[in-house]
Amino acid sequence: MDPGLETSGMTTKPNGSLRNEVSREEVEMSYTLKTWPDFKNYQSTCYRKYAHVTEGIRCMGSTWSPLAPLKGLGEDVYLIGGEPHAASTAGTFPQEARDDIAAAEIAGLGFHSCSYLKLFVGEVVRDKIGITDGTIKEGYPRPTLIWTTHLCNLHSKWYQEVSRRLGGIPMYPIDMIGGGDAEKDRKKVKYICDQMDEGIRWLERVTGREFSDELFFKATRNEIKVLVLWGNICALNMHAPAPLDERRLIALFPPAMVDRTTDEAVRIYEALFEEVRHMVETGQSVVDHQRYRIVYFGLAHTYGHPEIARILRDAGAEIVASVYTFGTAGNFRGFEDGKWSWQPIDPAWVDGLKFSTRRDALEALAKIVLGWPTWQGVRSYWALEQMARAMVAEFNADGLLLAPTRSCETDFRNGYIAIQRIFKNEIPTVEYDTETVDVRKMDLPGSKRKTELFVHLMEGRKKGGA
Repeated sequence: MDPGLETSGMTTKPNGSLRNEVSREEVEMSYTLKTWPDFKNYQSTCYRKYAHVTEGIRCMGSTWSPLAPLKGLGEDVYLIGGEPHAASTAGTFPQEARDDIAAAEIAGLGFHSCSYLKLFVGEVVRDKIGITDGTIKEGYPRPTLIWTTHLCNLHSKWYQEVSRRLGGIPMYPIDMIGGGDAEKDRKKVKYICDQMDEGIRWLERVTGREFSDELFFKATRNEIKVLVLWGNICALNMHAPAPLDERRLIALFPPAMVDRTTDEAVRIYEALFEEVRHMVETGQSVVDHQRYRIVYFGLAHTYGHPEIARILRDAGAEIVASVYTFGTAGNFRGFEDGKWSWQPIDPAWVDGLKFSTRRDALEALAKIVLGWPTWQGVRSYWALEQMARAMVAEFNADGLLLAPTRSCETDFRNGYIAIQRIFKNEIPTVEYDTETVDVRKMDLPGSKRKTELFVHLMEGRKKGGA
């Protein structure tokens, strides 16, 4: 692989971050993304098709799974993923989301279990599904099969519960094994490839369809291309001003999670990449005042708690880099000579990939998935620390905000607590417990106080007093 970085028209600061030649004073107002309607429509269309189709194959499962093998079954395969669907439902239907979580708990799921899991299962219990276009379909659509991964101790249990409640849906979980530099470990790559290879034979048995390598190769290239494009888009936030803020990042990466295997997914991310690159070249941003640059480690939460976002926005503090929004659907150069790099991979590299056999495509897919920052950090505290150090440096951060999610049982949670101890004497760092979609678990007063403290710490450091 020979990844490349686009730096046309940019200069490099002494610390390695990138600065646009256009002065900040030239940015008179916030920029409105022209590509946003396409992103919103793509996500809603995917969900509408899944909810309403009467023929074809419905596939459910974690969108942290390699998705391309599913598309080898035909052109009438429709996907729904637990995490993006739960998050989108909470944002579109706040009261429905609360009712779904309550229904899941009444049905037997524990209070402290994953909130995404409970919201998703709650829809099954209540026999309805919410769609991001603002509609709710009565009667939960039964999936043909479940294709997922062992991400944490609850992830596959999540879909086992859904399968059980829907009468026994065939399920195939892939045991992912991450950790630092996992994609360069031949044994780990083989372990994932072998499971996907067996999974393809399982898909044929379950559906009675013949698997098409041609469709699989096309879907694999699209999947890898979207992941690389999103990494390039995120890396553009190294520039000052950062073209995108957390609110836009949160809104723009779900289509890559919902279905990144299609030609349309590639098209909209290519269009977004070109638009954001133009924003950088002209010094434009979606926010018109950036005094402090924040690196954020945690699941997306500020969209559900505008009070916290408002404290940051009023101080001119913007989250410009996030391991969750960057690393859940994006690939970067990763580990080079033992150090992590958030520099992007040249999209042209994807076009040069050669798939002569099914195994070629499986290996390329396994390597790109194992290279996700999320898989690296979930399986390795060392990798998590390296990613944090690189993100703080490469994105020229003024502060580090850590927000572990109370109901998330991945290794990220303990890792964030360790990161606070590592960085607290190097950069203003604040950690507080948060929650994704279950507002009952969010300590909003305490989080607001810590956010205000965070702003004061950054102000003090900027003035040279801390």
